[in-house]
Amino acid sequence: MSRRSFAISPLVCTVLLLFAYLFINSVMADDDLKSMRRILLILVFFVGVGLVRPIGNFDWEKILKLSVLVVALFAAFSMINLAAHGAFVLGYRQMLLASSGVPDVADFGNTIVAGMNYGLFLLGGIWLTLRSRRRTEIALWLVCCAVIAIYIYFTFARSAWLASSVGGLVLLSTMTSGKLRRNILIPAAVIVALVLVFGFSELAYEVQTRGVTGRNEVWAAVFERLSGHWWFGVGAGTPLGDVRLSTGQVVRNTHGLYFEVLYQFGVVGLALLLATMLHAGACLLRARQTSELARLWLAILCSAGVVMTVELHTFVGSPNVVWEWLWLPLAGAVAISREARRAEG
Repeated sequence: MSRRSFAISPLVCTVLLLFAYLFINSVMADDDLKSMRRILLILVFFVGVGLVRPIGNFDWEKILKLSVLVVALFAAFSMINLAAHGAFVLGYRQMLLASSGVPDVADFGNTIVAGMNYGLFLLGGIWLTLRSRRRTEIALWLVCCAVIAIYIYFTFARSAWLASSVGGLVLLSTMTSGKLRRNILIPAAVIVALVLVFGFSELAYEVQTRGVTGRNEVWAAVFERLSGHWWFGVGAGTPLGDVRLSTGQVVRNTHGLYFEVLYQFGVVGLALLLATMLHAGACLLRARQTSELARLWLAILCSAGVVMTVELHTFVGSPNVVWEWLWLPLAGAVAISREARRAEG
């Protein structure tokens, strides 16, 4: 660390404003300061990724290469092991893939958690594929992406499908141009057309029958229980409580991170979060010409911004999926914005 390590960028100010509000709200909350400790933990993560300039060779690309390879191997092992035990079913929604068949090994216990974890590294694999120049490397990352994508498909977690699709489109639009983009878009368009033709009944089932799967009732309960606490919320870490749906199912989270932030931190907290995400997105968009890593953080952040409308929960918590899809790209944006600030003097 040096004096220049403490360079402040406008995005750092926005992030600090968000965390200052979260910290004050958590201090006022009646949860034995659990939320405050978690916010401090997230701040430590931010310092590690976005504020302290790493000493020595800290190469995100090497970390991603190792991670994508390991994740692809776990995905392949999971599917092969389940197939070997006759537990891998190809029918639509006949199997909700979330484990490897081996206790405590790649066992997520929930299809959404499994899909979102693997989805993050699918975007990492796409990023590696698009920046590679040697055919052997391109082939390796394409195989890894294919294996991870197959796993994600069989989770039947629509949030993971959405996150992977949005992030993939962002990477494609920011990392390709001309002939390369056409060579990718044409086969992709053919695949989409085939899915629409041969998977029409499944798509109709997802849209018409499953719909939002009762989330509208959960969101209505959030608004009802928020009465009188619109500006500052009911307090950090306050559980939503039981929400009984018309189907008889009992739900205990908001099924949408924006709604959780609104419920716990109010309109002020939600506005600060949206302002931080938009500011980070703008910084990453400007930096995409000079930093390829900025394109990956932008893809993850855009995906999270969409998925957070219908999924993810525990905004202030111990390391979880939210850390991967929200706090990581925000911290990455802080690091890139500070590097740009230093470069500008």
